[in-house]
Amino acid sequence: MTGSTEVEFASHLLRDDRQEDLCFGAWRPSTGRRRRTAILHQAILPGRGDRLVHGNASFEPAYTLRAAREAAAAGGGLAFMHSHPRGSGGWQSLNETDRIAESRVANVARELTGLPLVGLTLSGDRCWSARVWKGVGRKVTPVSCETVRTVGATFGATFDNSILLVPRPSEMQDRTVHTWGEEIQAKIARLRVAVAGVGSVGMAIADVLARTGVECVGVFDFDTVESVNLDRLRGASSMDAFLRRSKADVARRLLAEGSTAATPRHEFHELSICEPEGLNRLLDFDLIFSCVDRPWPRHVLNLIAFADLIPVIEGGMSAFQNVDGSLRNAYWTSTVVRPDRPCLACLGQYDPTLVQAERDGSLDDPSYIANLPPDSPIRRRENVAAVSTSVAAALLEQFITYVAHPSGFGDPGPLRFSLRDHSVERQRTACHDGCPYPRSVGHGDARLDPAGSHVAAEQARQARARVPIQLAAVRFLAAAHRALGERLARFA
Repeated sequence: MTGSTEVEFASHLLRDDRQEDLCFGAWRPSTGRRRRTAILHQAILPGRGDRLVHGNASFEPAYTLRAAREAAAAGGGLAFMHSHPRGSGGWQSLNETDRIAESRVANVARELTGLPLVGLTLSGDRCWSARVWKGVGRKVTPVSCETVRTVGATFGATFDNSILLVPRPSEMQDRTVHTWGEEIQAKIARLRVAVAGVGSVGMAIADVLARTGVECVGVFDFDTVESVNLDRLRGASSMDAFLRRSKADVARRLLAEGSTAATPRHEFHELSICEPEGLNRLLDFDLIFSCVDRPWPRHVLNLIAFADLIPVIEGGMSAFQNVDGSLRNAYWTSTVVRPDRPCLACLGQYDPTLVQAERDGSLDDPSYIANLPPDSPIRRRENVAAVSTSVAAALLEQFITYVAHPSGFGDPGPLRFSLRDHSVERQRTACHDGCPYPRSVGHGDARLDPAGSHVAAEQARQARARVPIQLAAVRFLAAAHRALGERLARFA
């Protein structure tokens, strides 16, 4: 749920007199490859006579029917939530009274909305727990959710520790844990964090996340390592370029060597996030680092940041030369894309009019590129390892501030850094009137589908598969050598 939605629910449920209370809400599904998320987008608060507070709280059947009809009219399912104002300690389990109350609502919810009931409990320490009621009739039963996430000025997450076990910090993480404590480390370690694009910026970010102890880093990149990448691509070698290895494969090796989590479960996908399969897998993650530089993938990320409430940490760089070819200045930016912040299009990170051109393949046509403005990022391809590292650092700082919120501070908003004088500027941009992205908040699966056939990704994978038999043999020997090295490393 968004931060404002969470505040609306909590303000009603956590009463000043510390009595329990209840209410309903509406949710929409957001479906990934392996995970389904319920996006709470609307509070349906009780009116006069809908419920009675008497230490505990009870409600009238008419309130259930009204709430279910409103949820169905909004194109979603029904959520029922209640508070345990004296409860603390994180995830709350259902007592028998609460189980009976929710089971009675579950069948009505499914009958009127066609979707299962989502039950939530809010404890006095502002921690949420949730379950989905599956089955029908007398066989309806609650199944615990993995986590409840709040996307606001800070990123809130409560975990069911019986599903996502609290990781035990290792001695490799000793200084990290001492920086922000075991509670924050346990939160960061269990987040599913995706990195879209593992070029100079993304590869550095993926490596740092793995070394920080994140158990699941998801890498998405269809591209192949080339010699021109070696001046800035962490972990890549001339052998990777010679063997035409994918960047995702280099990331696999880098993360295998550097992960400090006890049980890493990293994912590596040689997919474009613009492809249906890539998008479906991307929706399985909690946060996303955007390390892409093209209009179409940025459009995809921009949309799901609002529609699916998956925060996107985005940045980029640009360098400018003097007339004699010397460096005049370089800038890099960082921001968290989420509701109540400007979208990437309004920030000028991509031109929405170029999205369709990339989808149909026109954007890579030299005659099309010749007509673009001279300062278009599609035409300018500059990159310097030192500046790429600065971009990666700026995005990682946004991540830590957003998730760990030091001294209670969270998302600082869009930032712009200048290399020439080392200044930082807060960008005061807001979405313009009529911008479609803020209007898509919480739509989930009801959003417009931004995915499609990605010719460049298909061609890159086909080119890697079509190699001479001699090169295939060298690949095999290199893979066997790497597998032996990984086994020795695990033994060590």
